[in-house]
Amino acid sequence: MGSKKKTTTVENTETNQAPKQETKQETVQAQTTTRENDYLSDDQVNDLKNVLLAEKERILNKDHDPSRFSLDKNELADPLDEASINIQASQELRFRNRESFYLKKINKSLSAIERGEYGLCEDCGSEVSFERLMARPTAELCITCKEEAEFNEKNNFFAKKSKSLGKTLQELSTR
Repeated sequence: MGSKKKTTTVENTETNQAPKQETKQETVQAQTTTRENDYLSDDQVNDLKNVLLAEKERILNKDHDPSRFSLDKNELADPLDEASINIQASQELRFRNRESFYLKKINKSLSAIERGEYGLCEDCGSEVSFERLMARPTAELCITCKEEAEFNEKNNFFAKKSKSLGKTLQELSTR
């Protein structure tokens, strides 16, 4: 869980001096190369990073044609056609909002990889299993904390928050 810091001693056999401690620069260098998520191997971290980068690339390269949201005057003539187009546009906007939210989570996960904190539960600090991270690369909670959060969310209707908006139902209804 915590970063492991190791100091080594080096014996100077030529001058028969006492063992020498690492210099401050060597200690700082060793600290910057250690990760808090050292339970994951470098290969595992690279695999997860590649999955995240591929997802980010997929979202960024997706065709978002704004002309799909504009209505032609001929389409407005029939109320059923207009309703159908409105529903399609609403769904498309919802999917784009979800992708935008997911892209933010991907960027947050990539930042955590760079800091060496990726794969650690944000609630309890324990390790998030590699299998869970492969299934859900943006997972921020270990399975125990996630199950507890879902249980609390399920059983507390009035304090339930929108996952994408971060607001309770009461806050959303006051708009």
